[in-house]
Amino acid sequence: MKPLRVLDDLRRRVLVHRRLLAGACAALVVWLVVQAATAPPPATEPVWTAAHDLDSGAVLGRDDLTRTGFAPGSVPAAAVRSLAGVLGRTLATPLGRGEPVTAAHLAGAERLAGYPGRVAVAVRLPDPGVVGLLTPGQQVTLVASDPQGGQPPERIAEDAAVIAVPKESAGADAGLTSGRLVVFAVPRETADELAAAATTRYLSVVWSR
Repeated sequence: MKPLRVLDDLRRRVLVHRRLLAGACAALVVWLVVQAATAPPPATEPVWTAAHDLDSGAVLGRDDLTRTGFAPGSVPAAAVRSLAGVLGRTLATPLGRGEPVTAAHLAGAERLAGYPGRVAVAVRLPDPGVVGLLTPGQQVTLVASDPQGGQPPERIAEDAAVIAVPKESAGADAGLTSGRLVVFAVPRETADELAAAATTRYLSVVWSR
C-alpha cells in the first residue's frame, strides 16, 4: 500500500503546483493588461490631412481637413501644421484621403519653389476641353491668335509650366473673357505679355514635351 500512498502524495503535490502556476499566469496577464491600459500613448506629431479625396482646384474648407498624428520622422518636411495656413486655399494637385497637406499641394507662391526666375500668371483659356487635358507639372507652349484673323498666331510663352488648374465655375459663359482658369509659371519678362494676350486674343496650347 505504501507505493499507492506515494503516488497519491505526488499527485497532490503536482495539483498544488499547477494551481499556483495557473494563478501566477493569470496574475501576469492582468498586470500586462493594466500596464497596456495605463501606459502613455506613443508620441505623435499632428498635421492636417485630407478628410476625403480632393481634386485639383478644390478650395479647402474645414470639412475637407482632419488632424492626424504621425510618428516622429514620418511627417513630410513641408507638411502644413496650421489650419489657418490651409483654409480657403486652392489645391494645385489632387490630394488623397489621409494624405498630409503640404506647401507643394497649394496654389500660390509656394508652387514657384521649383521654378526659379519665374512668376505665376493666371489666365483663362477659352476651350474648356483643352483645359481638361492639363495637369500640374506639364510644360506647354502658349500661342496667341487673333479671333478675327487679322494677325498671325504668335508664341507668347515657351515651356510654360502648369502649376494649378482650378475647378470650372458652374454656369460660366463661353467666350474670350471667360473659359477656364489655369495658373502658369512663366519667365518674369513674359508675364505681362501673356496676361495682356489673355484678355485680347485667343490662347491655345501646344504640348512641347
